Amino acid sequence: MSHKIYLYGTIGYEIDAEFIRLALDSAEEDIELRINSGGGDVFEGQAIYSLLESWKSTTGGNVIVYIDGLAASVASVIAMAGSEIRMSSNALMMIHNPWTPSATGGSNDLRDLANVLDKIRDTIVTVYETKSGMDRDTISLMMDEETWFSAEEAVNFGFADQIVNASEEPVASVKAFNYINAPDWVCQSASVVQSTIEPPAIKRSIAKARLAANRCCNKTTKN
Repeated sequence: MSHKIYLYGTIGYEIDAEFIRLALDSAEEDIELRINSGGGDVFEGQAIYSLLESWKSTTGGNVIVYIDGLAASVASVIAMAGSEIRMSSNALMMIHNPWTPSATGGSNDLRDLANVLDKIRDTIVTVYETKSGMDRDTISLMMDEETWFSAEEAVNFGFADQIVNASEEPVASVKAFNYINAPDWVCQSASVVQSTIEPPAIKRSIAKARLAANRCCNKTTKN
């Protein structure tokens, strides 16, 4: 038996780290994590990844990840927490550099934001490197180019472990993300995957989260 958790929808909006924390707290057996997401808030996604890693280390349990339709952007980072990653034969995975949908402020503010994004990028490269065994330069190039993997390609590159039967789930919508290399059939898809839970209210905007990280990582305190 396993405890199922569905990560369907946009990270940080339709599903967040607090939901995952509560789900893990109530889990008494291995976790079956089902993913179908176009991505979302990178900070919220990193928190979910850390929660899953912490749960594995403290309980000794396994997290079996199933990519039912799509694991794009930070959803692919979350998938890397799997003790085993199983992709439906018709599923996709995408990796790319973290980015902000909008930015405001002066030149110094924007430089600080770029520094934060570079630091986030390094942590993501480490996650992919740990799972795939590929070298950092190759992973970085793939992220630069916004690389989309079929299930077979994901397994060949070490980002997934096993291909399973095709899923009947429609691929999660990526219309809100403006990805540059997304397959045409994904971009044209009108389906919007609904979360199986009541969508939690977002606790903070992406801009506020990045501002908090910016202050933490780049600002010195003046006496």
